[in-house]
Amino acid sequence: MNSVSEGLSPYRQFRNLLLGGLTGLFFLFAVSPLLLIIYVAWSQGRSALSWDFISTVPSGFPLGTQGGILNGIVGSLVLVVIASSLSVPVGVWAGLYLWQDGKSRQAGLVRLLSDLLLGVPSVVWGIVGFYVFSTSTGMGFHWGFSAMAGGLTLGFIMVPIVTRVTEQALRDVPMSFIEGAYALGATRWQTMRSIALPGAMAGIGTGILLGILNVLGQTAPLVFTNYYNTGLPSSLIGSQGSVGDLAMQIFIYVHEPSQLLHVKAMAAALVLLAIVLVLDIGIRLMTWGSRKIAGRIG
Repeated sequence: MNSVSEGLSPYRQFRNLLLGGLTGLFFLFAVSPLLLIIYVAWSQGRSALSWDFISTVPSGFPLGTQGGILNGIVGSLVLVVIASSLSVPVGVWAGLYLWQDGKSRQAGLVRLLSDLLLGVPSVVWGIVGFYVFSTSTGMGFHWGFSAMAGGLTLGFIMVPIVTRVTEQALRDVPMSFIEGAYALGATRWQTMRSIALPGAMAGIGTGILLGILNVLGQTAPLVFTNYYNTGLPSSLIGSQGSVGDLAMQIFIYVHEPSQLLHVKAMAAALVLLAIVLVLDIGIRLMTWGSRKIAGRIG
């Protein structure tokens, strides 16, 4: 490597050094918001972190000054599972359809509607979820403030994200692989199952992760469909179906005048960041493992 650098002209050496320095500078600039979030949350919330903080539900007066955030952790995971159960099958199937028939008029309409859904504000989704799932008046499911109502509303927010990323991930699969499978006599379903999906699995997993991270930080839709529960869920629908949520819990604690609750809000933010990290690593391991298994089968 040194011999290659010595063979370059001084101008090229200076240009490489300059571009390398700029790349490092912009990398630091890109990650600085994340580092700032971690620093602020750690500096202000580390004193509240303990095993009791993540293993007990809030109590005391004002509510939350004692106990922890177990209700928020469990509730957030319940909402993510419900949202993913709706968005992943629908989003991946829609992405497959757009990839297969991307030039048709119907696919163009689906793509346009998907792009429009990406721009719908979350508070609008909350109002729609309220009238469709929660309210006891008019037409709807009449589930009240519940995990099912909140989770399905978040699932609809995830659908266009998973759809668009899935389509792009499938388009990144080399066309020579697809054409080779067809040339060997594979059907469209066999090509999709054995070539396209395994090759796009990392991108699809990234799309699912982006959708999950998006809904983990949502509060506006949950105000209209789930709100907040200080205990553990005993049901998913009805009057006892509401669950806690870390994002909502942080929002409530920050708006309280108690300094102790502010500290707990920052500690909850650290826990939420840890959950995001675990989900990121887990999804990447799942996509890596599925691609490896598919490669052995192929």
